[in-house]
Amino acid sequence: MNNRREEIWDKLNETWDVIIIGGGITGAGILRRAASQGLRCLLLEKKDFAWGTSSRSGKLVHGGLRYLKQGQLKTTWQSVHEREKLLSECDGLVEPLGILMPFYEEDRFGPMLLKAGLTLYDMIAHRKNHRSYDSEDFSKMAPGIRQTGLSTGLQYYDARTDDARLVLRVLKEGELLGGTALNYCSAQELCRDQKGHVRGVTVKDIQTNKTKEVFGKIVINATGVWVDQLRSQVGEVPRMRPLRGSHLIFPNWRLPLAQAISITHPADGRYLYAFPWEGVTLVGTTDIDHKTSLGDEPSISYEEGKYMLEGLNEIFPSYNLKAEDVLSTFSGVRPVVHTGKKDPSKEARDHCIWMEKGLLTVTGGKLTTFDLLAREVMDKVKSEISHQNDSNKTRNFKQEMKMNSILSSHLGDNMTRRLFGRYGNEWSSFMDEIEQNGCEFIPGTNNLWSELRWAAQNESIVHLDDLLLRRVRIGMLLPSGGSDIIGRLKNEILPSLGWDENRWEQEASRYNQIWKNHYSPDLLNQ
Repeated sequence: MNNRREEIWDKLNETWDVIIIGGGITGAGILRRAASQGLRCLLLEKKDFAWGTSSRSGKLVHGGLRYLKQGQLKTTWQSVHEREKLLSECDGLVEPLGILMPFYEEDRFGPMLLKAGLTLYDMIAHRKNHRSYDSEDFSKMAPGIRQTGLSTGLQYYDARTDDARLVLRVLKEGELLGGTALNYCSAQELCRDQKGHVRGVTVKDIQTNKTKEVFGKIVINATGVWVDQLRSQVGEVPRMRPLRGSHLIFPNWRLPLAQAISITHPADGRYLYAFPWEGVTLVGTTDIDHKTSLGDEPSISYEEGKYMLEGLNEIFPSYNLKAEDVLSTFSGVRPVVHTGKKDPSKEARDHCIWMEKGLLTVTGGKLTTFDLLAREVMDKVKSEISHQNDSNKTRNFKQEMKMNSILSSHLGDNMTRRLFGRYGNEWSSFMDEIEQNGCEFIPGTNNLWSELRWAAQNESIVHLDDLLLRRVRIGMLLPSGGSDIIGRLKNEILPSLGWDENRWEQEASRYNQIWKNHYSPDLLNQ
């Protein structure tokens, strides 16, 4: 892995068509789109790929049904179309998810309004995707739900994903098309020509502290909620409103759900949701102004945890859920453009693209619409770059899965499809790993030890938290961040990473500190 970093570093002196700053889903999508058009493109990420918002989302690939209520028809229309495309291209990684919504006697107009919205939702998707249930049938679909006053319920479909894995897959597709991506590499300063236009960046390798100037025809600022940091270097005023969304993860047995359920919080009417994800139950989300430094990992507050627990216990009173039932927590900061709304939840989720003194900034939007942003960005830079139409660089990312009969017999077709969705174009190589080392599950998860070994060998791991919190999510899925498997983990991955005992101890300590400070359920205790 270090040799690969050195090889990339050595070739940074070349002149690039496109330099992309930011290794989340937006930057990954632009890299893939630019590479598919035959452009020489470089992506730089200050921390790890998907370290920011793109590994901390609510894991939903959704059409933005709630945005219909706010009159954001365009956002919903675009989101539904992009959701359908992702379901087709990323089968196994982006999966359909049934969502239930209960209604109670005091909410007489809710079902009628939602049905109208879902009818429009379905028209956009060109298929009927919702239906109604009476209280008795709905209760069977959502065991444990509050019965008192339950009048009816609705079901519709969106989708779910592992957001960090989606970023990795899109990045890898971009690299296979000729793009270059480097994590832990910071854009320190913008380089400008005599007219003041941005033409490159001074880059620092966080691992070695080496620096060099890198030049390109266009520099794209795709750093999400952090875009104002680069924009300030060209004299622009801040435009972002960082909003934190926090989440709880429960063991599936403690909050057993077969599909998602969307509820309104009794205190303020905001939507909360809970759904099965990666063998656990994920609950989200809050929507508050994020006041702490954007350079630090975000963390859930006591008040946010209390808010979500109150909402859950209102709708699932028989479970009597408490903070000590929580397996882990996580928080992310959304890139929302400030429009002056008092209520954070009412801020528009539309994306924005600004060209300022040669720096092209793209921000806002949602996980679902990342490729839409990439297409719009590439349209904006046509005047700066002569596109090369390389017929060999196709954008047909939907791969045909060659089902391995031995793997399917061990894991089942659904698990095999899940793995294929994650590894896509690298499926054959990943199959070689499994054939050599077997398909043993990590206890208590849907993950294989082979996934950890593969990531250590092939997925730009610099720190242990890259592996356990983003490449494979066992830091969020196992008690105490996976402390019970740390001994075997060391034996499995140390040869691939090339770390000595001292480096391992440093990384294990670093990971434990990050987990305790930002993912632990102890954060819910005041």
